[in-house]
Amino acid sequence: MTPWGAAAFAPRRVALVGASVEAGKAGRLLLDNLRASGPHEIVAIHPSASDIAGLAAYPSIAAAPGAIDLAVIVTPAATTPQIITDCARAGVPVALILSGGFKETGAVGAALEAEVLRAARAGSDSGGVRLIGPNCFGLIDVQRGLNASLAMGLPRAGGVSLFTQSGSYGMAAFSRSQDGAIGFAKVLAAGNKADVSEVDAIRYFGADPATRVIALVLESIADGPSLVAALREVTPFKPVVILKTGRGTAGKRAAASHTAALAQDYRVARAVLRQAGAVMVDDGLSLFDVAAALDRQPPLRGRRVAIISNSGGTGVELADLLEAQGLEVPALSASLQQRIATHLPAHGSAANPVDVTTDWKRFAAMYRESLRALLASDEIDAVVPVLLQRSALDEGVVAAVIEESAAACAVESAPVKPVHVCWVAPTQGDALRRRLQDAGLPCQEWAARTARVLAHCRLKAPDPCLAVGEPFPCPRDVPADGWLAPDVLFTLLAAWGLPIAPWRLADDSDAAVAAATALGYPAVLKAVRPALVHKTEAGAVRLGLADAVAVRSAFASLAATLGPGPVLVQAQAERGVELMLGAVRDATFGPLVVCGLGGIWAEALNDVALRLAPIAPSEALRALAELRGSPLLDGLRGAPGVDRDALAALISTLSIAFAQAPWCAELDLNPLIASGNRFTIVDARMRIERTPP
Repeated sequence: MTPWGAAAFAPRRVALVGASVEAGKAGRLLLDNLRASGPHEIVAIHPSASDIAGLAAYPSIAAAPGAIDLAVIVTPAATTPQIITDCARAGVPVALILSGGFKETGAVGAALEAEVLRAARAGSDSGGVRLIGPNCFGLIDVQRGLNASLAMGLPRAGGVSLFTQSGSYGMAAFSRSQDGAIGFAKVLAAGNKADVSEVDAIRYFGADPATRVIALVLESIADGPSLVAALREVTPFKPVVILKTGRGTAGKRAAASHTAALAQDYRVARAVLRQAGAVMVDDGLSLFDVAAALDRQPPLRGRRVAIISNSGGTGVELADLLEAQGLEVPALSASLQQRIATHLPAHGSAANPVDVTTDWKRFAAMYRESLRALLASDEIDAVVPVLLQRSALDEGVVAAVIEESAAACAVESAPVKPVHVCWVAPTQGDALRRRLQDAGLPCQEWAARTARVLAHCRLKAPDPCLAVGEPFPCPRDVPADGWLAPDVLFTLLAAWGLPIAPWRLADDSDAAVAAATALGYPAVLKAVRPALVHKTEAGAVRLGLADAVAVRSAFASLAATLGPGPVLVQAQAERGVELMLGAVRDATFGPLVVCGLGGIWAEALNDVALRLAPIAPSEALRALAELRGSPLLDGLRGAPGVDRDALAALISTLSIAFAQAPWCAELDLNPLIASGNRFTIVDARMRIERTPP
């Protein structure tokens, strides 16, 4: 495939197809933007004009002399296939198609887009033309001064490179940078992503020296495995912040198993991309805030945060919000408090948060000395100076924060700790806020925003990739609907090394009594019927059967309720925490493993964690910690707890086995009874999906 990045962002010659001097046309805006920026030569393409605003114009790419690196196309959609054919024949490596009228308009537009892509791949020995777009905002390289976009100008320079499908975020990059909140290296708005995608962008930005942080706005994901692979390559050395849109009810699936119902598209994408090392945010403002913070300050390496404030109430509020985000505001040691207290008034507080009170004249010295002491201490991992009203409007305070932060960064032997400013001030302080931002200090308004941004700056390394053995053979005699019979399924799961409760299948009441007697009382009977999914809701389970009489009665009751058929007989499991483990094959990303509270609560509480399979026990432990019901694993009100390490090992075993079973579409182990390090799977369902021949 033709390399695209250098030709797109550092072109020597740019052909503008559709160049115009008519005000209000896209061809005029692009011409003005290209002429106002960069060292590149511009070649105007127009079907009839020989001169466009002083530039020699040619009727087509084929007629233009010399090599062209980048073709920028702003002509009607119907003309695009021939233009791309000309590009391919002329050896143009990259075409940027801003024009709309393609698959975003429906089936006819989608067919036209496919025709454009075919034209790009044909007629060239070098691999064809790489396409950016169509229906896109364009691209920008701030460092080189290239503006091949619909933007009103170049954004401020910085280390963030943005990939987006939406042109609105390209516009936002310009406007957001104007107030100093963020600086950009590159912007790429790829629209319909007919060719160049987020995967290409991550790999190019990952190798780009000017890019320190990558920010992505994703509406769709075309190739999940390639995206995960790219993130795993880049996130160990460069932060990637992602906003994934499209999380409404329209994305939910109708599914026959608990696991498939709970594995909703947005939830899956969020979990898998975080697992691959990305920072996931929920809105566009947070995307820019977090990317800018990671560009300006080092990531947060631990959880311990110190606060300095001239308002005790705001300091406490910020502490609460930080803890709600999973961070800590620890008590400081007596020696550290004593060092800080030396510079505070008698009624100040050297605890955490540090309260410098309202001694206005000493603000600069108190902020300076407190920040110096905290940055030099090994008791904390980050510092948040709260600049509120008078402290925010004090030039000495602002200078002290800037100077102490810079001094701490200059100490080579000490770990660099991020400093984030919580800004609460009127507009008259805007110039001082800009000084903080220009000095490389994130400066968020109010405590909630500060806490959210700082928490997102705590990066997670991608989980380790596990090797997967040869695929398991698919079971024989799979029913037409794909759901395995219980006896086949339980035998299979036991072979996978999973703790299945002892069981027997019984076709009549005599066989049920014999099975219960052999397995032990109290017994459980579960009806086995085609298409029976949620047994409890269907009245298909009978518990606590103490003797043969109770077993016969239960068998008759199930037959009367659900019709004749076999039953699964088990000894009733000991009490414990009911959990659900499951696995499902996602259309975008592949094999997923799911864990959460089980029994009747699985979908009611909607409290599950997902991971791309296979995973190591360490990643399974992190998944368990995400559950809102996680405290139940530690035992409540005298109930026995669950051995998390043993449970994590079981989840890992399941994930590895599922990854080796490509024919398994979905699997429920629900409930799994857990007590200490003992686990018993008392019910399960599996659907097989054979690959078509």
